[in-house]
Amino acid sequence: MKTHDLKLDIKYFEDVKSGKKNFEIRKNDRDFQVGDILELKAFKNGYYAKRNSGSGFGDDYHVMDPDGCLYSPEQADTIKVKILNVISADEYNNFQESVNGIPQSIKWANSYQETYIRTINEVLEDFFVTDRLPDGCVILGIEVVK
Repeated sequence: MKTHDLKLDIKYFEDVKSGKKNFEIRKNDRDFQVGDILELKAFKNGYYAKRNSGSGFGDDYHVMDPDGCLYSPEQADTIKVKILNVISADEYNNFQESVNGIPQSIKWANSYQETYIRTINEVLEDFFVTDRLPDGCVILGIEVVK
């Protein structure tokens, strides 16, 4: 089991923290394995970030402390998650192709599965500007570790 320190855009940070987003899409340049831990650090506009509720700046993520210093990786808000499963680009893209011709009414085994796939597709289109998982990337099923 390895621990991987990674950046996570604040756009997705709260959803991962709450468990609403239970996957990460990552380039598999670290040989991710089931059981590995990801330490996801809040990242905003190219800098590490921290939520400063009660600081007088509002309830938002900021990249500088009140003294004007940029936050370091150690100071950034961090979520620990455990990898539950790893899905390769080939596995995911082949699955997507296999369900494309199936009528919507019988396509999904349950609404959770449909929501999960739609959420993955939304992230692919938003972040990667594609409807396919890029070669060399993986989908990591995750759960927050307390």
